[in-house]
Amino acid sequence: MDTCKYPFLESVSKVSFTHVLSVALHSPRNGEKIPFLTLLSAVRHVYNLSLPLALLLTTFGYLTSGHFSFAAPLPPPTTHAESEDSDANRSYPSTPSISTALWHGDVKSCIPVLTWTLDLSSLCTRGALKITHDASLVHADSSSPASSSPDPELLAELLSLAHHASSAATSTDHEPDGLTLADLGRLHAARQAALPPGRELNRLHEQVALGECGLAWCVMRGEPRSKNPGKETSEGVIPIAALEQWFGEERLPEGWWDVGGARPERSIGIREAGRRAKEVGMFRGM
Repeated sequence: MDTCKYPFLESVSKVSFTHVLSVALHSPRNGEKIPFLTLLSAVRHVYNLSLPLALLLTTFGYLTSGHFSFAAPLPPPTTHAESEDSDANRSYPSTPSISTALWHGDVKSCIPVLTWTLDLSSLCTRGALKITHDASLVHADSSSPASSSPDPELLAELLSLAHHASSAATSTDHEPDGLTLADLGRLHAARQAALPPGRELNRLHEQVALGECGLAWCVMRGEPRSKNPGKETSEGVIPIAALEQWFGEERLPEGWWDVGGARPERSIGIREAGRRAKEVGMFRGM
């Protein structure tokens, strides 16, 4: 499936999932008023997440940034024959007014529908109970001028870490360019340690930050490249090209939908994502 079905996912890599994502057939394509089930389906399909994990991430996003509202009910579906009728032959508009609906005895069309929607821009809102937090890998802290774009210096630091120096030993000891899970853990620990006194992450933001690092690695890691099972790179690294496109350009990496491409072939579940987040947290204070 091509990406045109989920265009809004191209602009939300920074919340990866949460980071995570205007979509489906009749949803707006500007990232506004995205229905809950629409985003749930998109997150699960695009990142190949298990239903429980996708449900957890989507629910968390809507609880912190979504809003309930009443909307006009959808018009009843028309048959193919009805769609060929001219407007002059219609008895009343496809979305009738309340008075017209009552006149025809269509009570259901008068009942507003409760919807749970989310604007992607709201995911960037800061607050103690919001998703956006300080000590992000590539986004400036709240003390800096407000911007939803990656910070050039932080992005350069991340990409610099991904360029491993050539080893003086044998070629089998050389770590491939890219970021391992341990690299992400060290970088996150450094960013968190750099926060000024009194600006430490609260428990919610700390868990969000750990989850973002762990899930980003699960979603974007390449195939294992190290032949040494003792090496941390044996579990795969995030390629530099993917890092540049995901964190820098905030879009899905090239070849995401290709056969054997960057999209995870195996579904990612809650247990694996939680384990990786815990591993990232082990680097704090080291």
